[in-house]
Amino acid sequence: MVTRADDVNTAAAANGKTVSNAAAVAVGSTSDNASRAIIASTTAQGAATTASSITEAVVPAAVTNEENEIVDDSAGAGKVFRFVITNLQGGKGHAKNDYRIDLLQSKHGLYEIAETVFDIMDKEKLTTDYIYSHLWNMTFNKKVYKNGWRRQIMPESDEWDRPANSTDIDQGEPRLFSGLDAPLENGQKGKFSGESASFDFVLESIADMPAASKDKPAVTYPHVSKVANKISTKVEDDWLTPSQKSQCNKLSDTWRKFYSGNNSWKRVRNSGDRAFTRAKPSAPMWGDELQIMGLLINADCKFKKCWTNIMQYAFVDRTESACSMRWYQLKKEDYRLKWYGKGKSAAAKITLAKRLAKSMMKVQLELKPKRERHPYANAPEKVLREYAERDLEYERGY
Repeated sequence: MVTRADDVNTAAAANGKTVSNAAAVAVGSTSDNASRAIIASTTAQGAATTASSITEAVVPAAVTNEENEIVDDSAGAGKVFRFVITNLQGGKGHAKNDYRIDLLQSKHGLYEIAETVFDIMDKEKLTTDYIYSHLWNMTFNKKVYKNGWRRQIMPESDEWDRPANSTDIDQGEPRLFSGLDAPLENGQKGKFSGESASFDFVLESIADMPAASKDKPAVTYPHVSKVANKISTKVEDDWLTPSQKSQCNKLSDTWRKFYSGNNSWKRVRNSGDRAFTRAKPSAPMWGDELQIMGLLINADCKFKKCWTNIMQYAFVDRTESACSMRWYQLKKEDYRLKWYGKGKSAAAKITLAKRLAKSMMKVQLELKPKRERHPYANAPEKVLREYAERDLEYERGY
């Protein structure tokens, strides 16, 4: 772990200066040390001037890790990246809160995000696994990084069984922010997935490191704080804004039109030269929707109220009738239903369902229905591409 003082010393060295230890100068009381004290004082003033030029940024109170090193606020340099962690789930359930993690641009990387989250899960008793217990992937800026595919020669050593390739991520190759393929920008999103844990993260802000101040306590990096949970325990639509409601309603209409049109393909049997014909799209398989439904069912909520206030905004690509059928079918699937929200109170189940619905809604708002291409349109075999051309010519003629 690296302190803010390291960044200042690096900057000072680049300018041909060396910052002396002020305390050591103060101890000297003889005339032999007088000249050294003057030189040290002058150098320290220069460092203070450099620090005062840094724009001040507000950093929240930390949920600190004792292993993290303390940053000296008398020195400020570089950037602080703030990430928001959402949908955090370990082997023992979901986190009760979302989190913010502040990391240094020049000293930290994607691996430190995962490492800090595992520390959070350990404190919140969400898992008994370590970061290296299972294989995991980390997606950021449309690139997938993989952990666990190379091994250290000895524990805590810097030697590995092979050099890191372009997708490896581990202690030896943490994927420093300063070394990624492209500069980081606000709003960039990522996802962590593995057997031990899963979570989403987004770069919320980029700020200058805080300037020196005697009134501020020392700061630790990585710096962790909880995001206030403002979602109520009632089955109401208070978890989203009027603008989001409007967007969801418009997108829902778009999906209904998409499913009612011939925007997909189906195989044609015994049709001679034809392979596929246009058809109406099929709805996707049920996935995360079942967990939200299951939590609400186990909280003894009624379908109509849940649809009106929660599900219609989270499941914008589903119809009310389809959700109703799946809701009552799920109530009969005890083998699946009993695990949703196990050990939680009814209020906690509703809150978690609304948090998951909010995350799903944000993903859905970024997706738009798109007419499917012919299954053979990009096939490597020429004969299959010829089938696609014939099918498309038939559709245009028809």
